[in-house]
Amino acid sequence: MAVTTNALPAAEVTRPRTVLVATMFASAAAFMAFAGVLVIYINERAAADEWFPAGVIELGPAGFVFATMILSVFTVQWAVQAINNDDRLNAYMALGLTGLFGAAVFNQLWFIINDTGFALAGSNAEFLFLLVNGVFLAFLISAVAFLTLTFLRALIGQYGPRKADGVAAAAFYWDTVVAMWSITWYVVYVAK
Repeated sequence: MAVTTNALPAAEVTRPRTVLVATMFASAAAFMAFAGVLVIYINERAAADEWFPAGVIELGPAGFVFATMILSVFTVQWAVQAINNDDRLNAYMALGLTGLFGAAVFNQLWFIINDTGFALAGSNAEFLFLLVNGVFLAFLISAVAFLTLTFLRALIGQYGPRKADGVAAAAFYWDTVVAMWSITWYVVYVAK
């Protein structure tokens, strides 16, 4: 007697969270690279007799950058929550708003750098100040580019409640960049 079985459809292949895991490794590498630049800055400052003249670096604009970065943490997590709930309109708004915060931070940092009047060929302190802020700006630009790519992919429907790891990855990298600035703000601007 022949036994017949009905073939069941194959289960949907679920992609492991490769984007999120890869972003975690890349974020850790980026953070370590930035920490290395900050350690050089701290060591040179500790070895110097005189660093910056008093009043050259103001705390106010850097504090605005810090406040803006803290606000962006909430908006980027809003995007993650919205995409997990399939609330696309809020996800688009949150990603766009976070990108605008990034542009505002870029503008504020550009103002700070121009306001100091430091030059790369100036003193060691001026060079290291520009180096720390320049490296941070490079990571900020990469985070905004990551958010923009995530926004475009969400816009064409590649992310949703069952597949939101890309948005979570962009948010993780963004939070890493915020942590970079939080340390920079304290080391370079508060404890000058």
